[in-house]
Amino acid sequence: MEDESADVKQRLLHILEEAIEQEHLSQRRYALGASLATDPVVKEMFVRLVEDEMGHERTLRERRLALLEQKER
Repeated sequence: MEDESADVKQRLLHILEEAIEQEHLSQRRYALGASLATDPVVKEMFVRLVEDEMGHERTLRERRLALLEQKER
């Protein structure tokens, strides 16, 4: 049962790491959009999207850290 639990945690860590990478890629994409936008409304939308993705990444990193700490117990 303990091996099964460790396997589940490893899979969850992998999912979190992939999600963190996706959030980071989205930030870069939206930042590029903001840099290219000439319409202030569109530029602001992209800036807000970058900020949203940064928040998502932060949350995912916190969850990953919590899972790693739980794993060590």
